[in-house]
Amino acid sequence: MNSRPSLKQIYCGLAIIAASIALAAGCNQGSLGEPKTESVTKLPKMKFHRPNSFPVAVSRLVEIHQCILSERPLPDPKIFQVVEVIHGSGPGAHSHYHLANDSSGHKHAHSDEHAVEESNEKRHIVEVDVITEMADIVRWLPKIAGDTDMDKDFWNSVKTESGRIQSDLSGALAKATSQQEQREAIRNMGDSLVVFNDSMAKVVEEMNKADHEKQDLTED
Repeated sequence: MNSRPSLKQIYCGLAIIAASIALAAGCNQGSLGEPKTESVTKLPKMKFHRPNSFPVAVSRLVEIHQCILSERPLPDPKIFQVVEVIHGSGPGAHSHYHLANDSSGHKHAHSDEHAVEESNEKRHIVEVDVITEMADIVRWLPKIAGDTDMDKDFWNSVKTESGRIQSDLSGALAKATSQQEQREAIRNMGDSLVVFNDSMAKVVEEMNKADHEKQDLTED
């Protein structure tokens, strides 16, 4: 009995292999004429929701915490329309960001060579929910306090206590997979946030007291 495959069988096998390769290529990459999808660059951490003073930051933290502890639905996220200004192209390109209704955030010096580079803009929608805002403000608090003329001992207290709360908050939120779980995690932190907010409020009170004393001395 002849076990060698016939020529017809060989041609049939080759045709099946070719068809399989073509089918796999079609599933993986589409037709050759289709453009490749441009990769999306992840936006950097935005700071447009950063409070402009220490008293405002403390007041906002208290407001958010009270909202989380309540039975009311959490508010909708803050929405920012952000303009990305892209200078140059290729590996040397870099971006700057400002709010769509405020171009002043992009005022910075450039060299003559950089000034003639091609520039273009992209617009992004950035959403910040209250829990993200809360965590960000706690993290920013020492820097915000550092922009004031508060007493060094008060600033050290702000740095130490906000660092502790930031660590506790990160740990509480680490395993939360939804906003509701995040809310419950913050509620389960007990009285530590209440104590922290009260402590920061006392710092604000002492700052206001010191300002009034300076004003009285100036008037005298």
